[in-house]
Amino acid sequence: MIYAPVMITTCNRYEHLKRCLASLQKNTYADETEVYISVDYPPSEEYRPGWEKVCDFLKEPLTGFKEVHIYYQGKNLGASSNYQYLEELIFQQCDRLIFTEDDNEFSANFLTYVDKGLELYEKHPAVYGICGYADEVPFESGTDNAIALTNFSAWGMGIWREKEKAIHQRLTMQYWIKQSKKFCLMWRIYSRRRRLFSRMLGTLLENGDNNGQLPNTDINRGIILACNGYCTINPTVSKVRNWGWDGSGVNIVGSEQGNTGHIRLALDGDDDFEYHVHEVKTCKYNDRLLDDNDEWNRDLAKWYNDPLLYLAYFLMGRKRFMKVTHRG
Repeated sequence: MIYAPVMITTCNRYEHLKRCLASLQKNTYADETEVYISVDYPPSEEYRPGWEKVCDFLKEPLTGFKEVHIYYQGKNLGASSNYQYLEELIFQQCDRLIFTEDDNEFSANFLTYVDKGLELYEKHPAVYGICGYADEVPFESGTDNAIALTNFSAWGMGIWREKEKAIHQRLTMQYWIKQSKKFCLMWRIYSRRRRLFSRMLGTLLENGDNNGQLPNTDINRGIILACNGYCTINPTVSKVRNWGWDGSGVNIVGSEQGNTGHIRLALDGDDDFEYHVHEVKTCKYNDRLLDDNDEWNRDLAKWYNDPLLYLAYFLMGRKRFMKVTHRG
């Protein structure tokens, strides 16, 4: 088996990082796994005490892994650029990696699950990545212990270099505009994943730049999956517990209720994992559950979930629509 390196981005969340590493140390095959950590420089003095604790913590040897590589940034990169820095560095040497932010806690079979998945589905044309998180929603899975979803969760994920490159190439306004001209495709996305449809349409209508690069976010990756018929492999019992709903991060709006729910999520208690998947095929019922389970966040963002708005955009053409609505 190929043991993919683990990359962890961090800055000032000492307790989160300590918990994350401790859980990975308990993993089967941790001693076969290299760990890469990039410590971002604090964006302001407010973050310096936590950053100093992280730096002091990492001065001590991190045992249990094959090797640990730590990089300290001399200036603040921000979460996205810190991720990009470490990903590019690892992909210069390896054709796959496992990514996590510092706020995730893992089951003891997380590395086994991802490594085996990366090996099993490397050549599968529809599988983009292996995700370790599973929400407690009643997915239809039968006897399978992993399912395919038109979704991307970066809370512990395994990806391949070439497939990641293909995703990046499609994260452009030019590509999304081209896809939006395919009425049947857009209707299929609307019928299966309204959250992805609304976010894609919102981006198209709010961004007049036809050549702009789009952010490399979970939701944007999910839109690329939907546009291309791709999927990710997800466990039926979560391998990941996320502690980042406490308001300490930059990507999640913290709330006491949200944080309590996530840190109570039950993790897989097994040390090993063997895939039992009858067929790699997304299910409309499971895809729709993702949106029906409060993932839509209607109150937290502008949503363009009206298919009539898209119909007007489609019939008028982008240039005329943007001119008439003064969005250009």
